[in-house]
Amino acid sequence: MTASTLPGRRAQTTIDFTVGISVFLVTVAFAFAFVPGIIAPFADAGTADPATANRIADGLATDRLSVAGEEYVLDDERAADFFGDPDAIDRLAVPEYRTVNVTIENATGVVDVGGERAAAGPETPSNADVTTAWRTVTTDDRRLELTVRVW
Repeated sequence: MTASTLPGRRAQTTIDFTVGISVFLVTVAFAFAFVPGIIAPFADAGTADPATANRIADGLATDRLSVAGEEYVLDDERAADFFGDPDAIDRLAVPEYRTVNVTIENATGVVDVGGERAAAGPETPSNADVTTAWRTVTTDDRRLELTVRVW
């Protein structure tokens, strides 16, 4: 017996084709309508960069400003050298289209560390989209916040 003579067997009909194409087109339309909205928060070039802010904060708190072998414990001399250097921000390997501000603060504001005011980089503009990363650090039995702002 051939396929054309078997009862209950048939080839694809116009209705089958129409239903299949309709389901496919609805699926494609759904993907184009909703997927860009799902990934937009991660692809928007207008937002600040949390990865950069966290990378800088970690590097400063655990290596560049810390006592050798003691993460999150500030070395006053290293911190004073960093904040006393007018080109300190330029040495952080930040993309050219980003601006960075680094401060060490307590509850009342920016502190002095090793005789230097612990602030580097330009002031944060009020209209900028800023990402902030902070790490708790200690020095001379004081608990302070290392704050990195990227915009």
